[in-house]
Amino acid sequence: MSFTAVVVDDEPLARDELKYLLAAHEDCRVVGEAEDAEGALLLVARLHPDVVFLDIEMRGMSGYDAARRMLASPRPPLVVFATAYNEYAVAAFELGAVDYLLKPFEAERLARTIARIKNLKEREEDWQEAVASVARLLEGNHRQEVKKLPVEKNGEIKLLDYGEIVYGRAKHGAVEVFTAGDYYTFGGTMVDLEKRLNREGFFRVHKSYLVNLKRVAGVLPWFKGTYWLIMGDRRQTQIPVGKGQVKELKSLLGLS
Repeated sequence: MSFTAVVVDDEPLARDELKYLLAAHEDCRVVGEAEDAEGALLLVARLHPDVVFLDIEMRGMSGYDAARRMLASPRPPLVVFATAYNEYAVAAFELGAVDYLLKPFEAERLARTIARIKNLKEREEDWQEAVASVARLLEGNHRQEVKKLPVEKNGEIKLLDYGEIVYGRAKHGAVEVFTAGDYYTFGGTMVDLEKRLNREGFFRVHKSYLVNLKRVAGVLPWFKGTYWLIMGDRRQTQIPVGKGQVKELKSLLGLS
């Protein structure tokens, strides 16, 4: 049975990729797209899509908060979450009728999601229960938010408390996350890491660096109004500050 869908993601390439994959499924008709939660809420209110493919971590309102508002509407859609984080981080979504897609999107995984949606669409009671199941899970997630970051080292997945993280660094196409005395690999991009941590006291001081402001040990003025940060790890790592970030950083740190 056919269904309508809206795609929501703040990264244009991610939206384009998902729309391209969805176009291979005749039963799915994409009727709109949005780059943020506010735009998504307006689309849902106007178009009443059956399904919303919704990014979890977005600038501004998160996908979780947007989904809660969608599901409280008179004609709530079924929400399928999209995330860059590995299955260890999203295992909670593998419950009942709740579904999710991992980035980068895979055609085979999406096909299973489409089949699941079509099966639900054929049975109204199951569809309504699926929507209610998402709402229940979101309410539970709201009460018990776990602030940990999934990272990997030597084939082992570790969940870091946000407070343990001193800084993140993009290097040679990978993202490394540093604690006081160790480092790990993060499975997403720097944009993904920034979205995950930007409300937790972290700040993107440079295109290649995201720092925990609580772990800044000192500021080193440099020539022509530039600065370096001295981080509070064992190595006293020095991190450059981009010229465009200096003013906001000084304000965040209370510097004159």
